[in-house]
Amino acid sequence: MYKSIRTYLLIVASFLITLNIISCSNTSNIISDIISNNVTAKDRLDSAYAQVTRKYGSNAELVLILGRNVLFEGTDMGKTDISIITALSDPNTLGAWMYIFKKPNTDTLAVYTPDPIPGERDCIELTSFFNINTILDLIADTSAANIISGAIQLVNNSNFNITTPSANLIDSDVSLNYANTTNPVIKFNSSFIPDSSSTNGDRFFSVDTTNSVKTVNMFLLPGLGTLNLPQYITSLVGFPADVWVVNYKKSFPNNDVHNLILGSVVEPNQLMGINFPPLSFQSRVINLSKFVNELK
Repeated sequence: MYKSIRTYLLIVASFLITLNIISCSNTSNIISDIISNNVTAKDRLDSAYAQVTRKYGSNAELVLILGRNVLFEGTDMGKTDISIITALSDPNTLGAWMYIFKKPNTDTLAVYTPDPIPGERDCIELTSFFNINTILDLIADTSAANIISGAIQLVNNSNFNITTPSANLIDSDVSLNYANTTNPVIKFNSSFIPDSSSTNGDRFFSVDTTNSVKTVNMFLLPGLGTLNLPQYITSLVGFPADVWVVNYKKSFPNNDVHNLILGSVVEPNQLMGINFPPLSFQSRVINLSKFVNELK
């Protein structure tokens, strides 16, 4: 009996040591099996901050958070399922968060993602595998593509950074809930004439979905100076310094793709407003697509 208990304890200890070695090894050798661990954007944000500060100094600045393949319904809405089937060599294949920092006094990026090992609470560095084009490739050809891709390129090539303190940020699940359910949504046509819209994420995903594959990607990025919408839309007030962007995508077998791109506020007390007499209302969400053909 004692021999059996001793053998069991040795097996458990060996397993824990193996996990520790794996979690500290090079990211290209992490795991080849499927591992699931659902997390929101803020679950590992503090860890990413701590690691980039230790390695690159306290002046490293958060410039972007990317959520790839965000769960958009159910109890895990707003989380990513960190499922790793192959080596961590291509961020475009991941369902995960990427925390992207600008290294101090450089134009070089440092990139972190949640450690996928079950039970871990920290991040691993993905910098050597990351390319800004990975994000740009996620943005389909929509009326918002130039706005979003232009903002991301400005973040990559300039001094823009996220200025909202992490403690004040709403989490990804809250932002996605805003985008899913807010009604009315602020809307503009191609001439930037404002209107109210009932098209939120839930409605977009409930119409014309036969045989479609639905996905959601999310971005937290600096809004003022990058998206720069207030410069063109004088009737829009209260636009936040940073913005959560939610990209809803419906992909069909014939390669047809429908997109809706919404932006939400990033703090719980923020509201955007339209003051365009006789139109006057407030909303936490703006339609960055400007228009969506099948829905108002």
